[in-house]
Amino acid sequence: DSAIKIPCTQKDSFWSACQFARGLKKYQFDLAVLFPNSFRSAMMVWLSGAKIRIGYQTEGRGILLTHPLDVQKDSKSIHGIDYYSKIVSCLGINDVEKKFESIISEEEVAQQEELLAQQGIYPSDFKVAIQPGASKPEKRWHLERFGILCQKLIKERGAKILLLGSDAEAELIEQVRKFCPREHSLVFTGLNMRVVLALLRNCQLLIANDSGLMHLAAMVETPLVAIFGPGSPKTSDPCIEPAKKEIITKNFPCSPCRHNFFKECKPSPHNKPFCIEDISVKDVSEAVDQLLERIETR
Repeated sequence: DSAIKIPCTQKDSFWSACQFARGLKKYQFDLAVLFPNSFRSAMMVWLSGAKIRIGYQTEGRGILLTHPLDVQKDSKSIHGIDYYSKIVSCLGINDVEKKFESIISEEEVAQQEELLAQQGIYPSDFKVAIQPGASKPEKRWHLERFGILCQKLIKERGAKILLLGSDAEAELIEQVRKFCPREHSLVFTGLNMRVVLALLRNCQLLIANDSGLMHLAAMVETPLVAIFGPGSPKTSDPCIEPAKKEIITKNFPCSPCRHNFFKECKPSPHNKPFCIEDISVKDVSEAVDQLLERIETR
C-alpha cells in the first residue's frame, strides 16, 4: 500500500504535521494550490518547499504564499465551486465543470445490487438512503425526526432504508434504526467512497443533512432531499438538475454562519440552532412527496 497518511486530524500534533511537511521537500514540488483557508495549511506547503504557493490570504498567511489572493467579498453568497475556482484562475483555468462523470462502473453498481439482494433488498424495492450524520452535531437534524420519517416512508411507500455513515456515526445510525423494522433497513458504516457511490446509484432517493454525501448523490444522479440549517444552499447547493432535488432551509438571514454556535445565536431547548430546530418532519416529508411526484410524472 503506497498511500501516504497526512497528519491533519485533531489528534495529530502541529509538530508532527510540520515534520511531515518538511519531509515532502525531497519531492521538489513546483506548485501547491491551497483550497483550505487555514494558516496551518499555508505553513505546511511553505515547509514543503513548493516553489509556487497559491491561495487566499486569509488568517494573515499571505507572507507564506508566493501568490496570495484577495478574498472575495461575496464569498457568503456564491457557490463554493465558484469561490474556489478563482484560486486556479491565475493558472489560466477559467472554466471549471460543476458536474463530473461518475468514477464508478456499471459492474460496481451491479455488484452492490447483488449484495443488497442477498440481504433481502431487491432491485424492485423502493430504496431510500438516509444519512443522519453531519460534520458537526449542530448541523444534524434530530435523530428521532429521521426515525419518524423512516417509519412514514416504510408505512406509506414500503421503502427499504439504507442508513449510511462513518464508523464514528454508528451510534447515531443505530438510534435511527430503532424506528425501523429490521426487514426494512440495513446499516452501512465505514465504507469506501466507491462502494457508497455504487449504493447510492442503487437508491431512488437520498435524504441527508448538509454534508458531503449529498454531493456524492448528485455525482451519480440520485435524486435527493437536503436539509440545510447553519449552512446555505447559496454556497453548497448540490450540483444536480433542479428537478432531481429538494432543498429544505428556513433561510435564516445569518446563514451561512461562522459556526460559532450559541455565541452568535441562542440554542433551542434541544441544544440545536433554531435554523435546524425549526425544520419539522412535515417539512421534509412534503419535500419528499414533491420530489417523487415530479420524478414519477417526467
